[in-house]
Amino acid sequence: MKRALFLLSTLLCGVSVATAQDSTGANDQNVFVMGGPLTRDYFSDALTPWDNVYESNFFAGFGYQQFLYQYGVFHLGLEGGLGIRAGESASLELWGGAVARLEVFKMGGLNITPSLTAGLSVVTDTIGVETERAAAINRAVPVLYYLGPEIAVSHDALPDYEGFVRIQHRSGGFGTIAEIDGSNAVAVGLRYKF
Repeated sequence: MKRALFLLSTLLCGVSVATAQDSTGANDQNVFVMGGPLTRDYFSDALTPWDNVYESNFFAGFGYQQFLYQYGVFHLGLEGGLGIRAGESASLELWGGAVARLEVFKMGGLNITPSLTAGLSVVTDTIGVETERAAAINRAVPVLYYLGPEIAVSHDALPDYEGFVRIQHRSGGFGTIAEIDGSNAVAVGLRYKF
């Protein structure tokens, strides 16, 4: 656990150090807030949020992104965030990782931007269906992989703002950390780019 916390804090510190390096230009940093319900479904099911079985638990958090590399419409950077998972109990979540964005889909003044964040997630405790799944494998799962697939929408009239939908996913990575699909939240959010 101490080793995982050290690795995650080192990754998050890398976000701060990266700000002193060459940037990709305007709007290469952003801050965001997001929140939404946790689902009892598995990750692949959570990708269709209209037919999930939702828990009474929810996720709310904020984060920061710094983009360090750009090649045409492809952007690569780092993300770190802190959130709370609450309802029947409460748990803090800290996550960090690499983020890739593809700024290629445009319809008039509307911009649709898919992105993917991949890294590690550390929680203070499990919650909801994640508690049941951890009990089924008979072990604690404070550190798991983090995956955050996202679709963002913005408009040319307000280029510094975008809304998005993201799956906040924790899992054992097909058994590389643990045989568990930890938790999934369907979150909506707002981002400010600067």
